[in-house]
Amino acid sequence: MFKKKKIREEFDEVFKAGDEGKIKEMLDENPWLLEEVSHEMNEVMGEEQQIIAALGVMEDELGGTAPLNEIILSLKVDFEVNKSEDEVLSILENLLSLELVKKHSDGWSLTNEGARICDDYLNQNLEGFDI
Repeated sequence: MFKKKKIREEFDEVFKAGDEGKIKEMLDENPWLLEEVSHEMNEVMGEEQQIIAALGVMEDELGGTAPLNEIILSLKVDFEVNKSEDEVLSILENLLSLELVKKHSDGWSLTNEGARICDDYLNQNLEGFDI
């Protein structure tokens, strides 16, 4: 158990440093790390996917760009997620740098890749939506 913790701490340092060769080497030597890292990434991406989906829902509803307050409303009403304006804006800015969303003077929209992620997320979680 202690050995795993030490390996995980070393991996975290290597990951932060961005040493791709060492990351690959450590994942090859410790396959359990991949599952652990994947699980953590899925949790983080879950928040981002919800915001992408809320943006997509509002884009469809409004027929165009979605203002920040409408995205927050969709998160609350459609996904039962309460996030502050600052939290949503921060995540949208991260998604902007990943080219999954576009920022406009009157709101936000999805890129083609963002729309694909939105569709995938909604299809996987469709039971919660009335069609």
